[in-house]
Amino acid sequence: MAKYQVMIDDKPKYEKNYKLPLINIVPAVIWSIPFHQKLFPDAEWWMTFGLCAAFVVVYVVLSYLPIIVAVPSIAGVIILTALFWVPADYIGNNVARIIVKVLIAIVCGFIELGIFANATVPWLEGKEANKPRIRVER
Repeated sequence: MAKYQVMIDDKPKYEKNYKLPLINIVPAVIWSIPFHQKLFPDAEWWMTFGLCAAFVVVYVVLSYLPIIVAVPSIAGVIILTALFWVPADYIGNNVARIIVKVLIAIVCGFIELGIFANATVPWLEGKEANKPRIRVER
């Protein structure tokens, strides 16, 4: 008579990287400046520091949440691309400058795509039905 064993795999297939979204601290700091200047132009220095720090914390926390991570990821691509394009503007050759700028945009896009995937894949994995394996022993 055959014996059946149900093997349930409880360990996750994808382990979340908690260091990767910390890359978004740089865009968060840069975005906090115009955010503060437009919304609170008359705030004093300690209030400015507190508002900018709160913005940075919220921005980085959003980088860990599934689906919502799209907002800081898109903003991060914009700021990181603009940040790294400044040195590329000093390249004298037009063709080389365009190639370097395209490569910078691609790399920044892939970095933020990795942050988006890091936040979203574990959430999607939890939505997937966990199919048990059945082993037959005879």
